[in-house]
Amino acid sequence: MQLESPCRFNLYAVWLPIAHNLQLTTNAFLDDFLGRGLQWITDCRLSINIDSISSFSCKLITYLTETSALIKACLLMYFSVDRVYSVYRSDRITPTTGLWVARLGVGLSYSMCMIFSIPQLIYVDRVTGNDGRSSCEYVDPLAPGVKYVLYLYIIGATMFPSLLIFVTNLCIIFRMRTFNTHNKLSGACDRKAAIEFGKVITHLAISVLFSCLSFPLVILIILRQQLHMHNYQETRPDYAKKIVELSRLFSSIDCINYACDFYFYIAFMPEFRKTLVRVFKLDRLAITHSVTLKTTISSVDSVSCSDFQLNRTVRTPGKTRDYTQETLVDCVRTGL
Repeated sequence: MQLESPCRFNLYAVWLPIAHNLQLTTNAFLDDFLGRGLQWITDCRLSINIDSISSFSCKLITYLTETSALIKACLLMYFSVDRVYSVYRSDRITPTTGLWVARLGVGLSYSMCMIFSIPQLIYVDRVTGNDGRSSCEYVDPLAPGVKYVLYLYIIGATMFPSLLIFVTNLCIIFRMRTFNTHNKLSGACDRKAAIEFGKVITHLAISVLFSCLSFPLVILIILRQQLHMHNYQETRPDYAKKIVELSRLFSSIDCINYACDFYFYIAFMPEFRKTLVRVFKLDRLAITHSVTLKTTISSVDSVSCSDFQLNRTVRTPGKTRDYTQETLVDCVRTGL
């Protein structure tokens, strides 16, 4: 869709899945499924902790996980502001204007988030516990650098994006309600407006899901940080274990944020559905029916042309002119 008709919405939709796939690969598959899900499925007989194999794997997986979450939040904030601007300035701008601004925002989001997440490579490492088991965690949970990366995720990747997205959603809903009321009174029905309305609804669905699933995880991250501050692992081990398990559970649930965009596009965007059908050639039956119909019409017309051709030979004294070739061209044109 971006190649056929470039626009800002498609640009965001192209770059968001890159962060989503990183998150699903590193967090959902490597950590949640292979690390904990496989252990639960096999009744604790098998588990593959990729992030605990070496220090490099621990640092890399943690860095990619946190960076992709931060990129998703930044892109969604930028996306939300763009949607508000598009809705309130729909009479002055089109979906294709300001592409360079969208590209700049995408580039800054990726580059700045990768730079801000570099401390993850410093403070996280492979740690061996008293029981001899290795795990990937922060070496010193109370270090200033660890607090920085935690607050970066809590504030930069969840709380501030959720607040901004909530405000922009209210602005969009208010504007769309006014727009729909105006259309009902005037009886207007514009196809382009309907397409843009589908994009707005898609964005609202993505952003609302992000806010609902991210906020509980933030609370649990704060509670988990308090475990280290008050040494609850020693004084209240049962409470500490529950908080750790809940944080892991909601971390897995949060991955739903990164797997539902495709279904929102199908549900609310007719143009996406048409493009999907065309890409996967699901409309082959309709094309075959159309070709068969055209072939039948062409056959009927060619029969009429053949009958007509018999009467198109003109004889003149000393010269006979044959119109067969010209008539054949006419027949082909008529058939098509």
